[in-house]
Amino acid sequence: MSKTPKVTIIGAGISGLKAAHTLLQDPNIKPEEVIIIEAQDHIGGRLKTTEESQSKLGIRYDLGASWFHDSLNNSTLNYLIENNRIDLGKDVYYDDKDVQVYSSDGYLDSGDLKLNRVLEDIEKYIELYFHEDIDKEDISCIEIVDKFLEKYDPLLTDEQKKYCGRMMRYLELWFGISNDISSGKFAVMDHQGRNLLNKKGYYYLVDVLANEIPKSSILLNEPVKTIYRQNNNKKICVETKNGLKVYSEYLIVTAPLSILQLDQNHEYGIKWEPPLSEKIQKSLKTMHFGALGKVVLEFDNIWWDKNQDRFQIIADQVSTDNLSKPLKSLPASFTYPVYCVNFACVHPNKKGGSLVFLIQSPLTEYLESHPEEVWKYYKPMLEKMPITPITDPINIIVTDWTLNPYIRGAYSAMHVGDDANDLIITLSGEFENCGISEKNIRFAGEHTVADGAGCVHGAYNSGEREAKWILNDLNQK
Repeated sequence: MSKTPKVTIIGAGISGLKAAHTLLQDPNIKPEEVIIIEAQDHIGGRLKTTEESQSKLGIRYDLGASWFHDSLNNSTLNYLIENNRIDLGKDVYYDDKDVQVYSSDGYLDSGDLKLNRVLEDIEKYIELYFHEDIDKEDISCIEIVDKFLEKYDPLLTDEQKKYCGRMMRYLELWFGISNDISSGKFAVMDHQGRNLLNKKGYYYLVDVLANEIPKSSILLNEPVKTIYRQNNNKKICVETKNGLKVYSEYLIVTAPLSILQLDQNHEYGIKWEPPLSEKIQKSLKTMHFGALGKVVLEFDNIWWDKNQDRFQIIADQVSTDNLSKPLKSLPASFTYPVYCVNFACVHPNKKGGSLVFLIQSPLTEYLESHPEEVWKYYKPMLEKMPITPITDPINIIVTDWTLNPYIRGAYSAMHVGDDANDLIITLSGEFENCGISEKNIRFAGEHTVADGAGCVHGAYNSGEREAKWILNDLNQK
């Protein structure tokens, strides 16, 4: 079986959907000239909103991305606003009230202890430390925080010395990797506005784009096996494991970095014929990907402070030697920090309440494989924050990103020594001699952008970028 569209897109995540959506908005592109090949049985990629039936409280949760980051300059948010597809009065929420902090010692009055002000100083110190010399050798987040604590020790109170270094481990729940291996140089990022929680769920953005794409143009359950770059008919051939062959003039590859990094002979890898250039293969190894997961705990009563947006439960002072190593058994509570969104505040009219936790590698891999141990890990930590007696959850939802062979984790993440510039320059295709001879083979996804890397709007923008490149190229012929 074969098909011959003008453009083939690998992946029906947000970048692939936006690429197809942009192409099909052009009056010169016919619906049958664009085909998306998707390995899974559903669209959306790493955007996944639960059904209400999965909840005991009737709430839909985003198990992937949940926020409109950089809300002052977020293209996906702007698109929904401009097209009257979102109600700003009820569909979004700034959940950024100062976080309530706990440790194994109990409640920490971060305001009275001025802990947040020290955290701001640490972040600025990190920025200045590497800005002074851009070629300065990268070190881990833990190491750069220790440098600050050592240098400014005389200016810190005993409580600030005790807690602030541990509080900085919140970065693990931004990148999805532990602070002993995460890059200090790229730990602090500049944001274009606050983070706006998407209460409605990202399924809606997926549906909005998909409704503009003919169903016949999205081929599900078609894992790509081989990409033949040079054929006698000058077309690119994409062959799936099911034997489908799709010949096209242009190809947009939106497979995640975690898949592109697999050996071509791996069961879930993609084989290139001829192989990708050494430059591209090398660039694919210059950055890692994280494993940011989520745990949802639902309760029939609210025993915590329902007026707080978020809670942070900091880890104990533990050895950093084994933080990033795979877990063979459940770690002791307070080994990894907790960052929790209070959905009782987000959805105040629901009976009961829920807490949504971000989790990082290697805890993500363990809890996704052992969901029955979730409450055992979190209960001793949550026992530090009840207003009324704590109760057991009535429902637990756990992600499965690290178990999904077509995802393998989360978005791109910077380990010590990584440099995203080479990968972004190479895969974005915006520069000459980027490493691939066929300019009609394009790459999109959150790992191919500098602004919005790891974010929905970054992936969205990359899909639009590549579609516009193709349209411009067609207009020049």
